[in-house]
Amino acid sequence: MNTSRVLRTTNVVLLLMGYQRHWFEKKSHRFRLSLPSVVYIFVLGVVYAACFSQHFDKSSSTLKVLKDISPFLFGLIRVQLALGAKAFAYAIYSSVKSVGAINSLLKALPSRNSQFTQDEALAYLLLTSTFGILFCFAAYIAYEMKFELPPLPDAMLGMALLLPHFILAGSVRLYTVLSWLSRGQLKELKKNAGEELRANLTKDPGNIASALFTVSTESLENLKTKLEILEANFCIFAQSLKHSMLFLFAMHANCLLGGFYTLTYYWNTWYVLFEDRKRRIFYAANASIYASIASDYICLMVVLFMMENERRNFIEAIDLLLAQRKLFSKKLRPIAKDLRGVLKKKCFMFGGPFQPNIIYVSL
Repeated sequence: MNTSRVLRTTNVVLLLMGYQRHWFEKKSHRFRLSLPSVVYIFVLGVVYAACFSQHFDKSSSTLKVLKDISPFLFGLIRVQLALGAKAFAYAIYSSVKSVGAINSLLKALPSRNSQFTQDEALAYLLLTSTFGILFCFAAYIAYEMKFELPPLPDAMLGMALLLPHFILAGSVRLYTVLSWLSRGQLKELKKNAGEELRANLTKDPGNIASALFTVSTESLENLKTKLEILEANFCIFAQSLKHSMLFLFAMHANCLLGGFYTLTYYWNTWYVLFEDRKRRIFYAANASIYASIASDYICLMVVLFMMENERRNFIEAIDLLLAQRKLFSKKLRPIAKDLRGVLKKKCFMFGGPFQPNIIYVSL
């Protein structure tokens, strides 16, 4: 898997989403502030401000009808609007604040100029799966609308609700991709450590005194250092995105509440006001809410489960070697135990300091 290529692709996607202010440099293997991205987010801010102001236009017939029909739904939209304004500002702040933690993690993810692999393809799938789902729904809705654009004021009302959500969702994609890359590095370290440890097993347990051990403590110490750096930097990175993820969860919760309420209200009342084509548009738009949110968290949970699986396999491999007391060099046993100790730290465990929040949000 080409780590730099995955990071550059992720960087481009997050820049277009408006989440990141930094450009990934392949040579230095780190993120640096980018002036074009600053200009881009400024333009997005101007567009968002114009759309936001549309919600306070007293002449808007859409808002008047909505308030008359369902004051509760109107209130949910106001809550989403308030959350969105805070999320827009916080997304800018958190993306700048977290870049230091991201660059630290990248030090533990060395650049590999390898060929295109299945892991790299899965990284791109994790990054773009939600976009694919939204594109399918958008294409269907556009077809049902006969590819006619909605009125500009109504489009601006929707954009004011969608844009902050869209930008802050970049934190989920960033966490998912970097967790996937960290899983790949953990897998590589497991492979190297296993080879080093197995190389120091003697095949003649009855003649241990004369056995020749190819003890290479230096290489194992180096692997242990790499594992410790990966664990520490991944923990810092996870903590840097903690509040962004919880903020996004609050927006998701309010969005789902509005979606469920709208669907229930439609089944009981609104369906008589719409023709078949508009009913299909409504159902597709409503379903897109659940599908896109579910896609984000399913991808995240898949990555976390696979990372946990790699950690457990690593520990089991070390335990298996340590159990062979007569075959395993005593000089390497402390290092092997240290490797196991690092793997049992809370930041690598599925129940780490940040990951329980992710698990709770996802389930």
